[in-house]
Amino acid sequence: MAHRRLPHIIAYDIANPKRLGRVHRYLKKIALPLQYSVFLIELDAERREKVLRHLRTLIHPKQDDIRVYPLPNEPEWVMLGRALWGDGLLVTGAKLPAQLRYNRDTL
Repeated sequence: MAHRRLPHIIAYDIANPKRLGRVHRYLKKIALPLQYSVFLIELDAERREKVLRHLRTLIHPKQDDIRVYPLPNEPEWVMLGRALWGDGLLVTGAKLPAQLRYNRDTL
């Protein structure tokens, strides 16, 4: 069961610009940026621990905040606004949504 891979969201709030840059550069190498401080990555338990262990070396635990949220294998996505990828892009086994367009009549 340790090798079961799931999509994860990693989000951060880093107080110091130097640490912020280090965390951002590291995550850009291993994950798909969804927003500036929000990333999507597929991890099993072993890889998640390696990523967390490395992130711990980059932050100040009393000033910074990193959160990792595991998602189900086939999460339901909702996206509003500017698209970051093409329609229905498949990443790490989880199909990302096409951009949803809403107008006044939809809401």
